Amino acid sequence: MTSTFDRGLDLLDAILAAELGSTGYPGNAQLAEQLGLDQAQISRMLKDLAALGFVERDGQGRGWRVGPGYFALAAEAGDADLAVAARPLLRGLVTRWHEPAWLSVRSEGMALTVEVQSSHWSSYVAATPGAVTPLWCTGPGRALLLDHSEQELAELLKAVEFVGGGPLAVRDVRTLALRTAADRAAGVVVADREFEHDVVDFSAPVRGRSGAIVASLSVAVPRFRLGDRSGEIAASVAEAAKGLEVSAASREGRRGGRPAP
Repeated sequence: MTSTFDRGLDLLDAILAAELGSTGYPGNAQLAEQLGLDQAQISRMLKDLAALGFVERDGQGRGWRVGPGYFALAAEAGDADLAVAARPLLRGLVTRWHEPAWLSVRSEGMALTVEVQSSHWSSYVAATPGAVTPLWCTGPGRALLLDHSEQELAELLKAVEFVGGGPLAVRDVRTLALRTAADRAAGVVVADREFEHDVVDFSAPVRGRSGAIVASLSVAVPRFRLGDRSGEIAASVAEAAKGLEVSAASREGRRGGRPAP
């Protein structure tokens, strides 16, 4: 016999699946038909879930989307592994923007993708598990270098020829250092057509307990879908990266580690 709790989980799964798919925010009738329940049951369940913050109306009130309570609960699950901790935050970005989101770390002078939450647009090479991309011409890579001085960049990239990348990629260390300084002040990297034509990477650094950058969190958006959302997307990525720092630190604290400074 299916419990009310099980039906609630099924309802949350259906709403999230619709958001990440092509159908958009589902309404009561759509959810009732999909789950084999009557609309009165669906309405009561949604009211209860909304009171807990697990679901909310979309911006135009046409359907339902998962709410902040869902992602806060998900962030409390799992272990201290950074990739696991990143999953609910990445999924939150995908749900909000319907674009791929992923987590990267440095690996042998490149940016390595270690966790991905895909969207209906899933062909972007950097948003593929195990993808290795350049540090100097991608949003994730440049976010990983955000604390580097020009001298440190020159030493790290001394073997790089700055060939390839997108049409607006840097072609020398000096230009990279200037962009890095500007992005450092903003706290987020907006790499417009630096890796692929007509794609914008929004990337923010994730810092460890010492304050050093240990990873970067990114969202990629085709320019034709960007519109006037650039500022909001950048801010949301920076906020998610901060949230990942807090999430990882709280897990470590519960496991007996030192608290973050």
